[in-house]
Amino acid sequence: MSRLNVELYGNLLGTLAQKSRGFSFETHPGVFDKYQLSSTILSLSVPLLLKYTSLQRKRSDNFFSELLPEGRNYDWLLQALPYDERNAYGMLRKYGKDIAGALYIYDPDDPTSQRKAEAEPVDNRMIRYLLEHMPQEPLANSPELGKTSLGGVQGKIVLAKKDKSWNRVHNGYPSTHILKPVVHEYPTMIYDEAFCAQMAYKSGLSNYSVKVESFEAADALVIERYDRNDRTPGMRIHQEDFNQVLGARGSEKYQEVGGKVSAKRVVQVLARYCRDDSIERFAKQLIFAIAIGNLDMHTKNISILHLPNEEITLAPSYDQVPLRHHNTDGKMALAVNGEYYHANITLKDIVSELISWHCQCFSNKEDVVIFTRACLEEYECSLADTTPNKKAYPSLKKDIETFISNLLSGKSTGKLSK
Repeated sequence: MSRLNVELYGNLLGTLAQKSRGFSFETHPGVFDKYQLSSTILSLSVPLLLKYTSLQRKRSDNFFSELLPEGRNYDWLLQALPYDERNAYGMLRKYGKDIAGALYIYDPDDPTSQRKAEAEPVDNRMIRYLLEHMPQEPLANSPELGKTSLGGVQGKIVLAKKDKSWNRVHNGYPSTHILKPVVHEYPTMIYDEAFCAQMAYKSGLSNYSVKVESFEAADALVIERYDRNDRTPGMRIHQEDFNQVLGARGSEKYQEVGGKVSAKRVVQVLARYCRDDSIERFAKQLIFAIAIGNLDMHTKNISILHLPNEEITLAPSYDQVPLRHHNTDGKMALAVNGEYYHANITLKDIVSELISWHCQCFSNKEDVVIFTRACLEEYECSLADTTPNKKAYPSLKKDIETFISNLLSGKSTGKLSK
């Protein structure tokens, strides 16, 4: 049976084998020349060990499974594989060279794995074609040379920008940007996301570019990847989302499904492994999600970065999409002080949630109130300083203004008038 090599920052960490149920990860003995026993450079849920217990193997299986996309993106990638390879292992074997983070997964016995990684220049016309033919060439993977996978449900393609020109990536060349086309069911979504991403950038929650660009009259949301860096080995930065960290799978990313995840559990991890201001930055991300009406801040939209020096830190805010105006149940992915319904959340709930984390930075109620209000006032300023695209939801800015104003005045965010 073939085994897949799992490399990170130029080092072989171990191999991955297919089992009747999931995967089996075995650490390569030589890795301990570089990393200590129990190093978490790969994952907080899969430390580097000589042997793994059954529970640890279950966590390992979940970690690697959660590297793959969801929904139609998964189905599109799967259909491009030979029938007998249409499983998670086959997906990683085919598409594991360019994924979220910095892992580089491949079959050393596959002749195609020896091919040189390369970038192929593409023009706007080709980019439009790729945006419009995602089922046929998912994530812009070419049928033979494509080696890219990326998590998430929403349709997208990935490209690399070199010397101001766009390139299609082959054989594991690191993509640098994610492009999301207009979704026909939600025609304002990419414009709404762009608006809130620009707010997040101005508020210091993110450090990468997000903007709408047009390719032969086809609009797309162009997102610079924060997990790419030309100063690190392989030009990538390793990341791990909190489904992987907490051992949650698929829809368990929502707190109401399975009860494995919560904001407090995220904070407990950050408190144990991060030495910086990650807890405060997570609090700011959560408050921002409440401020803009982002109902989908689940644990696949919260990640940590594993830096080459083994430092662990919270990733920048991402996928902050306002959803209150859509036809949803109105519930947050993670409860705030036990409250799921966004319309019912108050400043008092936010303060109580932060205090319930039992961290030193949020131990004094008066200070927590000041912190929360300061965050909301900052978002109010970035809101005033940001102009939505003409194709964004018409009352998006007014809705967010209302949410923030209500919170600052002690009211609940409130219901929207349709």
